[in-house]
Amino acid sequence: MKKTLSTIVLASALLLGTVAPVAANADTTAPDSTGNTATHVKIDAPANMTKPVDPSNPENQSNTDPADPSDPNNSNNNGASVSGPLTFLYVTKDMTFDETTSSISEAQTIPVKSITESTFTKGGALNDNFVTEVGDSRGTNAGWSVQVKSSQMTNENSAVLKGATVDFGTGAAGTENTDTIVTNSAKDTGITANNVSLSTDGTSNPTTIYTAAADHGAGATAFQLATDKISLGNVAPNAKSGTYNGNLTWSLTNTPTSSDPIK
Repeated sequence: MKKTLSTIVLASALLLGTVAPVAANADTTAPDSTGNTATHVKIDAPANMTKPVDPSNPENQSNTDPADPSDPNNSNNNGASVSGPLTFLYVTKDMTFDETTSSISEAQTIPVKSITESTFTKGGALNDNFVTEVGDSRGTNAGWSVQVKSSQMTNENSAVLKGATVDFGTGAAGTENTDTIVTNSAKDTGITANNVSLSTDGTSNPTTIYTAAADHGAGATAFQLATDKISLGNVAPNAKSGTYNGNLTWSLTNTPTSSDPIK
């Protein structure tokens, strides 16, 4: 009897020894406790840009001619007025179309003869493209749009060149276009363009020519267009003779508008 009882007690102890750890493991599974760590970083907006950039490498501000020593206020921004965190850095300030003879039978399209001598070089020669540049130091990545409008073109007798248009052919949507070059100091995506025709009678509203979508266009953006894609179109037959002068006004809006994609 004693041997039998000892065997039962030992068997019971072994059984309890195997059950107890299982019960302990069940108590520590699927915890409900969590932790939290707050993280912080401050990113300041960059300093406002004032100098034009190399349009082929806009991250580089060193490939521009120095300011004219006879005019210390000229930093070679050309036709751009520079001010604030969203600003033009450069605008080609002068453009002359070819001289022509008034047609007696049909409308004419007149190509560009020359533009202001460039501040920039390209492949060791002066860059002969029409160039505009935008600097965006707002730190918001909100996007922006560039608009352009033509004043009346009038001659020395105050005659208005009616019906004609200054045409910027940036390229049709969805087509390969090597004549329109967009570069940005960080990334070139998100910048799109429109073909525009600007009335020389001064009646057109400002027209969007290119735009940076939201989350694009921060830093320096250069927009180049070959001059053979710019023309004075629809010059009417029997246009009055004379030398006509006008002005293109470029403006920046602080929100993007619709444009066609260019490749």
